[in-house]
Amino acid sequence: MALASVPMKSGTLVIILSSVLALMLCVGCGSACNDLAHKICNCQPTRAKKDRCNISINSVANNFNISDEEESRCQSILDSGRCTCEALDAGDFSACGLSADPMSVFDES
Repeated sequence: MALASVPMKSGTLVIILSSVLALMLCVGCGSACNDLAHKICNCQPTRAKKDRCNISINSVANNFNISDEEESRCQSILDSGRCTCEALDAGDFSACGLSADPMSVFDES
């Protein structure tokens, strides 16, 4: 079942998707995964959305231990140069190691 078809309150959805985004990005402080997460946040269309994204990434980063394999995957994505704002805008989420649009978490409902 697609996530979009699951009815839930927007606050709950934001919490869940922020956590999923952090897991997908393998967020870790001072790491390739942290760099990747912040790179994706910088693709937000407004400063307010960029700030909210970065705050979310920072707040969940302390709750996850990143394996060497995950760090390597994040570094590979960064090294590929494919993870760009243009790729995300075009819907090529896999270029950034994602399976869904991370920006939808911050859309106003």
